[in-house]
Amino acid sequence: MSLQEILYQYSFGENIQEQAVLQATSLLTSAAALPQMWQSAIISKTGQANIKLIRMGGDGIPEEVHKGFSELLVVIAGQMELEIAGEIVALKSGEYIVIPPGSPHRVLPGSSGTLLLVDADEALPGQ
Repeated sequence: MSLQEILYQYSFGENIQEQAVLQATSLLTSAAALPQMWQSAIISKTGQANIKLIRMGGDGIPEEVHKGFSELLVVIAGQMELEIAGEIVALKSGEYIVIPPGSPHRVLPGSSGTLLLVDADEALPGQ
């Protein structure tokens, strides 16, 4: 088995096969190439989780609630202000937060930079 086949076997990303497996990719460059602010691009998947890249900027995001999954938000560059269940949380480059399922949250205007988002399915059996 070749090194590329071994790496692909252990990768979970659907897009990995389309890219050179051993080629490093810049999150900042990839985010800058996204066509719209706040439109996510799935860069990989692992198990029940989607790993998404987002270019933040401009207006915020209205309140939303995800009942079936949590979200891990990692600010790669820039800053982000969130309101989670009525509390304001400020994140800067290198910081992260996990938003549990069922928590109302919104992004406040003025957030800008690059965000890595992982949404993990935590639905209970039978839901």
